[in-house]
Amino acid sequence: MAHENDGHRTRLRERFIKEGASNFQDHEVLEMFLYGCVARKDTNKLAHNLLAKFGGFSGVFNASPEQLLEVKGVSTVTACNIALLKEIFYRYKKDEQDKSNIQGLATIIRYVQSTISASVYEKMVVVYVDASTRYILQEEFTSDNTDQVNVDYKKIVATAMRLNASGVVLFHCHVNAPCNPSAEDIMYTEKLYYALASINIALLEHIIFNNRGEYFSFHKEGIIAQLIKKFNQILNKK
Repeated sequence: MAHENDGHRTRLRERFIKEGASNFQDHEVLEMFLYGCVARKDTNKLAHNLLAKFGGFSGVFNASPEQLLEVKGVSTVTACNIALLKEIFYRYKKDEQDKSNIQGLATIIRYVQSTISASVYEKMVVVYVDASTRYILQEEFTSDNTDQVNVDYKKIVATAMRLNASGVVLFHCHVNAPCNPSAEDIMYTEKLYYALASINIALLEHIIFNNRGEYFSFHKEGIIAQLIKKFNQILNKK
């Protein structure tokens, strides 16, 4: 038989999906969070008890696991999950702050090089930027071998569209090998460039690093400029 709380939980979740939590009261937010900790029990009452015990919303999440366990109905799992949320928030804010400092192509290149060049497997990193080349998001794709990493360029195009990005910066690494691009690297870059350009998104750069501290820049070597020229010629023929 369905538990009497199931309908209430469903309604609160549906309201959150429809409206977000901006109109929720503190006890409702806490109540819904507790759904993942407490099965088939009245988390509304527990939420009220926690808020009363610790003097408000922030007090609950500032409490230690030991303090939380003093509240009737709080298990070790619940206490750990509540206390962990503050740590998750701190890490989220730090990560957001670190990324907010990544502005401009030169900074992005240094940032990615520090994360990719020591990889023991071939890895591709795609960074999406806005019109001012400010960092929006990065995606990493790692191979299970040292020879190649295969990423469908259509996935990159789809993500760029979803983010409303203005530009894409592509990186990958060669392991124990020179940075010079293979024929496959050049062909992939060309396909990606044309696919992005057709929807007015720029492929700003493709850089190949290796674990010897070397790199190859498609922009510096004139390959990006050649792609721009070819694409413009195609447009002018139409």
